[in-house]
Amino acid sequence: TASADQGNTQRGVIYTIAPSPLQASLVWVGTDDGLIQLTLDDGKSWKDVTPREMTAWSRVTMVEASHVDANTAYASVDRHQLEDFDPYIYRTRDQGKTWQRITTGLPAGVYVHTVKEDLHRAGLLFAGTERGAYVSFDAGDHWQALQLNLPVTSVRDFQVYGNDLIVATHGRGFWVVDDISVLRQVDDAVLKADAYLFQPADAIEVAQGDDNGTPLQKDEPQAENPPNGAFIDYYLKTAPAGVTIEILDSSGTSLESFTSIPEKAPPGAQPQGIPNTTALWRVPPAPLSTEAGMHRVAWDPNGGRRRRGPRGGAQPTPPKLPGTFTAKLTVNGQSQTRSFMIRPDPRIASE
Repeated sequence: TASADQGNTQRGVIYTIAPSPLQASLVWVGTDDGLIQLTLDDGKSWKDVTPREMTAWSRVTMVEASHVDANTAYASVDRHQLEDFDPYIYRTRDQGKTWQRITTGLPAGVYVHTVKEDLHRAGLLFAGTERGAYVSFDAGDHWQALQLNLPVTSVRDFQVYGNDLIVATHGRGFWVVDDISVLRQVDDAVLKADAYLFQPADAIEVAQGDDNGTPLQKDEPQAENPPNGAFIDYYLKTAPAGVTIEILDSSGTSLESFTSIPEKAPPGAQPQGIPNTTALWRVPPAPLSTEAGMHRVAWDPNGGRRRRGPRGGAQPTPPKLPGTFTAKLTVNGQSQTRSFMIRPDPRIASE
């Protein structure tokens, strides 16, 4: 594709390529000199579908072909080298005949590097800007921060892998938002509820290692792994008096419970299932939060540190895995339940 200035020998380059996951012959490309082009016949012919308002030498940093509609695509544009630092994201729903700029909620003066669509929920988008990550639940009509504990840094790309969102930054490493199934469920019904228990994603029965070595010291640099087991997410509109979450097996037997009431242990008590180590290496189970907002608890079906049993008594019998389980949330006397699966570790051949 030629640059806007035909007399200039410095030509623009294709900066992003987006094959449609729904129509093999449909491919979008974006260039660093301000063009978006589309082919419907595997590249035999191309059509210039650049948004009319986009000027020359705007860098098309990402084109994302929709996973739910072949006519829909999204494009992020960076103009900071033209001394325009504002965010630009465009959406088309008619194969580029018309485009809409969709940046409501993105901060002014913060340009965009990438836009990606979730693989499962229609309208769930992620935007990476020079100063952080953003999410939209309505196909880009409105955006809000998805910063969490992410450093204020340049977010260059996303990858949706299973239930996880992988975030690539410039200079601050790779980050992972573990299990975004909650984002896929957020809707008006959730926001109107006083309390809401989300459908947990199926979890994996991770094979436990047999190396019971010495834990790393707290000052040892290390990246944190996600906890084993199932994530149980709940939402509270306002702070209630108390919250409990109970895990039941397929027969209705209670396997474990979590509560907002802090657990009081006798001084020096050693939790069940933990090697006899210094208290500096042990993290006591935290009570459930009753603050308004979103919360998460991890249930490890293999026991270990998170399994609670009678102090001084026998360790509870681990549940039979894999299997179907139920999470039960109780807030202000009202209960909600959601069933989920613990599936076998795919790395281990079934017998």
